[in-house]
Amino acid sequence: MSQIDAAVEYLRQHRQEHLEWVRALCRIPSISTQDAHQQDVRRAAEWTRDLCKRIGLQHVEVHETARHPLVYADWCKAAPGAPTYLVYGHVDVQPEGERKLWDADPFDPVVRGEWLICRGSADDKGQVLLYLRAAQAWLQTAGKLPINLKFLIEGEEEIGSPSLPPFVKTHRDLLLCDGVLISDTGMYEDGLPTITYGTRGLSYKEIRLRGPKHNLHSGQHGGPVVNPADALARIIASLHDEHGRVTIPGFYDGVMDLFPEERRQFAALPFDEKRYAADLGVPALVGGEQEFTVNERRWVRPTLDVNGVYGGYMAEGASTVIPAMAGAKVSMRLVPNQSAEEISRSFEEAVLARCPAGVRMEILDHTCADPYVTPLEWKAMHAAKTALKEAFGRETVFVREGGTLPILPMFRQVLHADSLMLGFASPHCNAHGPNEKARLPDLDRGAEAIARLFALLG
Repeated sequence: MSQIDAAVEYLRQHRQEHLEWVRALCRIPSISTQDAHQQDVRRAAEWTRDLCKRIGLQHVEVHETARHPLVYADWCKAAPGAPTYLVYGHVDVQPEGERKLWDADPFDPVVRGEWLICRGSADDKGQVLLYLRAAQAWLQTAGKLPINLKFLIEGEEEIGSPSLPPFVKTHRDLLLCDGVLISDTGMYEDGLPTITYGTRGLSYKEIRLRGPKHNLHSGQHGGPVVNPADALARIIASLHDEHGRVTIPGFYDGVMDLFPEERRQFAALPFDEKRYAADLGVPALVGGEQEFTVNERRWVRPTLDVNGVYGGYMAEGASTVIPAMAGAKVSMRLVPNQSAEEISRSFEEAVLARCPAGVRMEILDHTCADPYVTPLEWKAMHAAKTALKEAFGRETVFVREGGTLPILPMFRQVLHADSLMLGFASPHCNAHGPNEKARLPDLDRGAEAIARLFALLG
């Protein structure tokens, strides 16, 4: 039996033990957004530290940050010349939301059929533990790993990782690596091995328009006074033209076109537009640039969306007022060759120019992150494709992600390392929502794929 086969067999024999790892970690309500759970985030970090020690990793330590702690561990005793990879993940989770929408206690993991239901099962506790499962399998069967591994597991991902960039910059020499391994994305279909090779950037703004010093009687003052809500509506409407294209000057300058091979790969993916619309509960998919497919629009085209509108009287019944203030939150998802800082500046200039006399405008800047794309020719991508095929028995598909991971350009900038994103979360996992769940067969095969990947990277 080869060393790879021995490691895979170990994983298969210890599936129940590894399931209990996930359940134990998911019982900790490590909600990083809520101060009441600060100690729970620490408990999750300490639990992870203890597991790293138990499976034989070295230099295991909980590091303090300005807010929530993170865990570092490594095993760097591979043969001379072996590459070094950094495993990134997080053990903090989103709030549970309305508990009445859950079929079970969100922090009391239950198995129903092939699903593990609990907060964190998919995002990201169940996935980050795959690397510890694979590492244990190699250490128990071969006594060593085929590559050098470093682990960086944080507790602030769900609040934007504010402490991670300063930590990485301060500990750059400790974290230097040949690449970053991340499992915090999903599968295109259940059981279909998927590599995500790109994420969109993000510029998140908030517009506030202020008019009179307080709400006014619309019968007495309507007409001569500019209504902030009316002005806001006109500004928002002006952000797209009749074809769904964003009207911010320079917004599309330099946007990278899809390569023909990418379009071919996306077109070959199984996709039912009517079913997709039905699953979302919308009558039709007519938004955005119609000359691009749905997957192209949600993965590789830049977008602008209003995320919320507020102002005026919104309680029960009627109150005929001209509001003193109205506001909107607007996010722009960005693609390669778009600079988040430049787009942010262009947005402010364009919106300020559209502000009418009679109201005062304030623009707040909430988030700014650049897009990221992993080179498809990177040798680690080919190794991952092979490992996934061997574990799942199916060809791997390559997709991009419409969301944003600010850590990816940060790792590239500071560590000069690209990131390999292997996602094992189901497209039906309900991450961030009620009844979050992970499909156990995909987690099990994911652990086997990662064990194979270690050998192929070596």
